[in-house]
Amino acid sequence: MTEKLSRNPLPAMFNAETIAMVGASNNMDTMGSVLLMNNLKGGFVGRLYPVHPKEKEVMGLKAYKTVGDIPDVVDLAVICVPTKVVPDIIKDCGVKGVKNAVIISGGFRETGTDGKKLEEEILALAQSYGIRFLGPNCIGIINPYRNLNITTFPYFHGPGSLGLISQSGTYVTQVIDYLEQKGIRYSRAMSVGNQADLDLVDCIDYLGDDPETLAIAAYIEGIKRPRAFLEVARRVSIKKPVVALYVGGTEAGARSSATHTGAICAPNSLCSGLFNQAGVIEASTIEELYEWAWALATQPIPTGRRVAILTQSGGPAASLSDACEKYDLQVPIFSPELQDRLKPFVPPTGSYQNPVDLTYFRDIALMTEKMPRLILEDDGIDCLIIHGLMATSWLRVYDSDPETSEVSMEQMTDMMKGPSKKLAQLPKEYKKPVICSTFKGREIEVITKFLQDDEIPCFYGPEKAVSAIAALCHYGEIRRRM
Repeated sequence: MTEKLSRNPLPAMFNAETIAMVGASNNMDTMGSVLLMNNLKGGFVGRLYPVHPKEKEVMGLKAYKTVGDIPDVVDLAVICVPTKVVPDIIKDCGVKGVKNAVIISGGFRETGTDGKKLEEEILALAQSYGIRFLGPNCIGIINPYRNLNITTFPYFHGPGSLGLISQSGTYVTQVIDYLEQKGIRYSRAMSVGNQADLDLVDCIDYLGDDPETLAIAAYIEGIKRPRAFLEVARRVSIKKPVVALYVGGTEAGARSSATHTGAICAPNSLCSGLFNQAGVIEASTIEELYEWAWALATQPIPTGRRVAILTQSGGPAASLSDACEKYDLQVPIFSPELQDRLKPFVPPTGSYQNPVDLTYFRDIALMTEKMPRLILEDDGIDCLIIHGLMATSWLRVYDSDPETSEVSMEQMTDMMKGPSKKLAQLPKEYKKPVICSTFKGREIEVITKFLQDDEIPCFYGPEKAVSAIAALCHYGEIRRRM
């Protein structure tokens, strides 16, 4: 295969002002039409040009028979047409002077020998015209900061700081609602598909320099250029965290990857060794991939493994403590001085040595500001986990009989915003991470929603909070050794 061209076009792709949507029509059953609709309805700020051989107008926009007919410079061509037509579209883009493309169309290397030959043909054509592209057989890219969404799923929950690279389109798009429920937001997201041209290494290189991306998550089915991966990932991981989930190291997984993206997989042990050398944090599940990367994107990196636990219940206090030990985290007894400062806030039925168990309280500020501030001020603590912040159970009492209180449901809800904002400032102020755990989702618990919106990770279950803290500690150790 011809040596890659040197320039990284991904900044230009994610910031394209003019986009040719090749394959968009007025038939909403086609993928190309959905791609166009996502950007029209999503508020993309640039110019969109539908390209279709027959349509005169598509979704209220003037359509063009070819890319060459567009009376404007085209920053990016999005190609979503039948497989056999793709080479002709590449030629048309080349003549027009288009330098960047995303090829959504599938049916290439992942289908066998004939598909592999066709993929090599479009790569050679693209290189002859100086065109760089993602794909083929990919789901597209998302840049929430510009309302750019070249995928088939809507994305409406706002920009964040997590950059996602995936060899699976599902793990970019079908997870969007799932991520929204966890308060996780993309800075950039990209599906690399078959990686005929631009690959995982190019994407890590790009996100490593992207100022809006503070942590990188990568779903990987195969690494084409292991030496380049080691070099780039090691350079990037020194300045921002990289979390990876590798699949395909088993016989069954390798078969699936080969028919999915045509990836050639290595044994798990080899990839684990490569990740370790590169300073990449290896996740073992897809949930860990997203949750760890989000914690790393939003929280300060701790200088040690000493964890404080603050709860309103003895059961979660024990669960959190047990999980900390499993992750080789320390839950030290607080210093006598810190215990003396905490004791006045804790009822006789509670505990203040670490974990802190309030057992019951009505002053939400105890768990969002007063006690967290005292704990984070202590030099003997590196991280804080808070479990059980809630307001819904009290709000439901008022809501069931609003005549019993002069405070409205809306006023009660608004009262919870202030405590959330104060807690969200503490990690920045003390440069120590705060992770919350809960059993109440954002759809029913306003505190969960407010915390997640203020970029305090709030995960569903004590063990998830502990595993995220462990990932933060692991990255701190990676930084110190590199």
